[in-house]
Amino acid sequence: MARQTKTRNNPIEEADLILKLYELRRETVMREARAYIGGAFLPSSAEDLVQIVTAGNQHSSFVLQVYGYWDMVAAFVLHGALSAELVYGTCQEMYFQYAKIQPYLAGFRETMDLPEWLSNVERVIDGSDQGRRRIETMRKNMDAIAQRRVASLLPS
Repeated sequence: MARQTKTRNNPIEEADLILKLYELRRETVMREARAYIGGAFLPSSAEDLVQIVTAGNQHSSFVLQVYGYWDMVAAFVLHGALSAELVYGTCQEMYFQYAKIQPYLAGFRETMDLPEWLSNVERVIDGSDQGRRRIETMRKNMDAIAQRRVASLLPS
C-alpha cells in the first residue's frame, strides 16, 4: 500500500480544488457518463468488465472517462494536493463507483495487462479503515440492487 502524502495546501486551496473538480463532474458528457456508471453499469465478472471496456462504443468511453477521473482525484490525494479526509467527505461517488468494479479489478487488470489501472483509487480507499468500511457497505448495496434488478426481470 502506498503512503498518502500530507497535503501541502491550506484548507481554502483544497476547497477550491474540490469545487473545480465538482465543476468538471457537471460537464455535459461527464454527467451522461456518470449517469451510466451510476445506473445501468453493473458488471457481474471480470470478463463482463473487459467486454464492456473493449466494446469500443459509448459505454466503453464512459467507463474510461469516469474511472480515469476518479483515479486522477485519488492521485491528487496520494501526491498531497488534497487530503484523504476531504475526499472521503466530499466524493462519496468515487467509493460507490469503485464498489461496482472492485471485486473484478484484479481479473480485469490481468486480462488487459493493465496492472496499474485504478491503482490510485485502490490505494486511497484501501489506505483507511473508513474507506474499507464504506466499500463493504456499498458492495452490500450493489448486491441488493443487482438482486432487485434480476427479480424485476422474472415473470410474476
